[in-house]
Amino acid sequence: MEAVGAGEEGEEPPKEARILGSELVESYTVYIIQVSVGSHQWTVKHRYSDFHDLHEKLVSEKKIDKNLLPPKKIIGKNSKSLVEKREKELEVYLQTLLVKFPTVAPKLLSYFLHFHLYEINGITAALAEELFHRGEQLLMAGEVFSLRPLQLYAITQQLRQGKPTCANGDAKTDLGHILDFTCRLKYLKVTGTEGPFGTSNIQEHLLPFDLSIFKSLHQIEINHCGANLIKGLTSSKHTLTTMSVRFSATSMKEILVPEASEFDQWEPEGALSSFPVTAVIPTWKTLTTLDMSHNRISQIDDSVKLIPKIEFLELSHNDVSLVENLQHLYNLIHLDLSYNKLASLEGVHTKLGNIKTLNLAGNLLERLCGLNKLYSLVNLDLSSNKIDQIDEIRNIGSLPCLEKVVLSNNPLSIIPDYRTKVLAQFGDRASEVCLDNISTTEKELDTVEVLKAIQKAKEVKYKLNNSDKISEDSRLTAARSKSNCSSLTVHPSSSSLPRPVSSSQEIICRKTALASSLSPSSSSTPTDHTITQRCSEILDSRYRNQVPASLLDLSKEYGRGHHICFCKPCLTLSSLYPSEFLMQKITEDNQIPAYLPISSSLQYMAGLKGNAIVEFFHNSIAEVENEELRHLMWSSVLFYKTPDMEVTACVLLSTKAIYFLLDDSVTHTNEHQLDFWNQENSDCENSSFHLSCCFVLKLNDLQSVNVGLFDQYFRIAGHSADHIVSCLTRDSYSTHAFIQHLMAVLSLLARTPSPEPVDKDFYSEFGNKNTGKMENYELIHSSRVKFIYPSEEEIGDLAFLVAEKMYSLANLQSLNILLYVLAFQVNHIEETAQANSSLQPKTLILTSSDLFLFNEDYISYPLPEFAKEPPKKDKYQLTDGRRIRDLDRVLMGYQTYPQALTFVFDDVQNQDLMQNLTLDHFGDTFSAPKLNAKHKGSGNREIQWYIFIPSAESREKLISLLARQWEILCGRELPLELTG
Repeated sequence: MEAVGAGEEGEEPPKEARILGSELVESYTVYIIQVSVGSHQWTVKHRYSDFHDLHEKLVSEKKIDKNLLPPKKIIGKNSKSLVEKREKELEVYLQTLLVKFPTVAPKLLSYFLHFHLYEINGITAALAEELFHRGEQLLMAGEVFSLRPLQLYAITQQLRQGKPTCANGDAKTDLGHILDFTCRLKYLKVTGTEGPFGTSNIQEHLLPFDLSIFKSLHQIEINHCGANLIKGLTSSKHTLTTMSVRFSATSMKEILVPEASEFDQWEPEGALSSFPVTAVIPTWKTLTTLDMSHNRISQIDDSVKLIPKIEFLELSHNDVSLVENLQHLYNLIHLDLSYNKLASLEGVHTKLGNIKTLNLAGNLLERLCGLNKLYSLVNLDLSSNKIDQIDEIRNIGSLPCLEKVVLSNNPLSIIPDYRTKVLAQFGDRASEVCLDNISTTEKELDTVEVLKAIQKAKEVKYKLNNSDKISEDSRLTAARSKSNCSSLTVHPSSSSLPRPVSSSQEIICRKTALASSLSPSSSSTPTDHTITQRCSEILDSRYRNQVPASLLDLSKEYGRGHHICFCKPCLTLSSLYPSEFLMQKITEDNQIPAYLPISSSLQYMAGLKGNAIVEFFHNSIAEVENEELRHLMWSSVLFYKTPDMEVTACVLLSTKAIYFLLDDSVTHTNEHQLDFWNQENSDCENSSFHLSCCFVLKLNDLQSVNVGLFDQYFRIAGHSADHIVSCLTRDSYSTHAFIQHLMAVLSLLARTPSPEPVDKDFYSEFGNKNTGKMENYELIHSSRVKFIYPSEEEIGDLAFLVAEKMYSLANLQSLNILLYVLAFQVNHIEETAQANSSLQPKTLILTSSDLFLFNEDYISYPLPEFAKEPPKKDKYQLTDGRRIRDLDRVLMGYQTYPQALTFVFDDVQNQDLMQNLTLDHFGDTFSAPKLNAKHKGSGNREIQWYIFIPSAESREKLISLLARQWEILCGRELPLELTG
């Protein structure tokens, strides 16, 4: 449609308003008004009362004649004669107003006649006023701002007319507000309509507009516009990173090289040309994502030379019949050519060298011979094509990185046993390939092995029938083939682990020299294939210089009198050492918290730095060669079968397993616990070695991870009681860091696709790297491991328990748990030596009015799936509780533990929260824990809590929250005193 205007440019187009008729709506008459501005027309509907309200305001504000509007009628207002008379009078009224305000209509009249929706001056005035009020807020929010083609057209026409930017005298409607906003806008969306806009005859996709007013665009989306009518888009070449043009273009040149219509020969900036050129075109230097789907593009033309940095290219739902010119896109990794007219892929590898995700769904492909050299391809969608031969899959079966293939809705998908026949084409990689968004089952893998064996037998038979004798080379090849087949039968230590990459992982060197200093002892045999126990032997300081540190694997397999040390082959440096940053981080994390008791064996481990940690891990701990150390953490741990015994552990996370290098105190437990550890160490105590137990939990057998309240601890669980371990980090940062590293490692092992909604398109699904999805406080990781976080119900149960120990459950509604922290209660008897001070694990809970100390079961809850009965003790057992208002002062510092806090309470009579505990049914006297009590001069007593909180962050948070609540309850600042 031509630009609005009659006469020369700069003149205002004529405005006209006519009453076309009327209609009766319920009990009143609505008049239909046709408004014309130049060639644009639209309709507006108003009842007489609307006219009356408009007239009253215009008389007041613009001083027009009050007798201009026909008067009201009470009787017969809907009669045909009156309505027809009014139509003529109202039309005269509107025309008179338009003549009175020929250039810019007042705001009241503009909104009455919908000029703010359809007329140039009204559109720009309304937009300017909106941006005057909300422009800065929108820019600060950084959100996508939407404009219609008609609005951009109006701005363009206003600038062309060269008139004052504020024609109506209202500063809020100044065009400068729009220009200031567009200069700084980063995210723009322009969406038109396929047909007429609103009630008008305006076809938005036929309107020209200029985008050169936008100087800072990073992202733009254009829908249902005329690409050949868009000007000034190239002015954003230096800032745009993402561009989407849909339902708008007939060629890529219209968007990328609009100058091509003016120059016959052009070349991109910096390119060498062997022939004369008439123009050098600057490239889109920052553009990395281009979406030109749902257009009428018939070819990938040479305009792609101007987008050398592009990584994501979306050209689906077009008319492309040939893959060409993409060799210029060296950075392209994601390409979507789905639903085009591709029939051949010959030589496509020369155009798509580094492609990782390729979507070719909905084309006319019958053969796949052009895909056999796309060695970096990871995701491939070939659904809804015309592939009917299984043999065609061989072209992609040898691609080393391919993980996801979609072949649904092809003729071959109806072949019996289609899935196993397709998977068989991938050979040894069949288990790594996800076909049609369905993970491969063990049964399918077994069938694939049978099919591979049958295929090999056919090949051998074919050779025998077509050759009189087998050459020497053939014998050697057959021998190698036989060797490779036999190596597949070698099972790793865990049946759930991936098969070794090469048979070298099974090669071990047996030495007996180091074991000679040990007297015979039985081995620590693993009770299950997932958790294995090894006796780790570390040389004493007297021998560290003579013999490398390693862990001896004592195996019953070779008899009680023989001890074998398994020394793994040396790895190359590139695979042995992680990155320098990761090495530095692991070294920083290898520091034992001061409160954890450790033996000399773990002390040796804590003394390692840098490369020595990695060498020790690979030589003495790692179970397979190709695993990498990713994270190290020191923590107390609890095992499901020994819930009352905290053990110091060095937790090592690798790409294959979680290793718990335990303090040797586990070997000195009572008799009923010895069965769990299965240790006999009496013969080893006098040796020159320090012994440590190493528990191994394979990542492939990990089922769930429960994160404790306030991230104070976490529990990892497998499928039985031997597979459950709780790590009491007592520090939210340590918990968070371990969980993040564990998720990252699990993502490397995951073979199944992320559980994303099925309605996502192929491009979006592969473009986004999600770790999983959250449902009811459970994060289901792509590896199918559940990460379970505390729910509102768990918080509610704890609040109910706390309220129950208070005066009554009536306080439950007002109860607010402010802080939950794992701490220690320091038990110190003044008459004894300082060394006799002991730490008792406690859970400290701060509410809005009270402080509580609990004994908590960190390992048994929530109940594992295999548990047949609840644990013998409750999760929370209250040991003491005090009101905040009874707190007298807080002492910071303690001789044994300088970071401990001493809470001094007034022992107010009848205010001990412990009195509300229910006594036993048989009437036994309840005895509270023994706390330090001191007499004050007046006969009152003081109760002191000695609390040690390992986490500095939790300690500071507790003091801050406690001081705030104490001030609220007592009206003054909490006394904090520093002690020696």
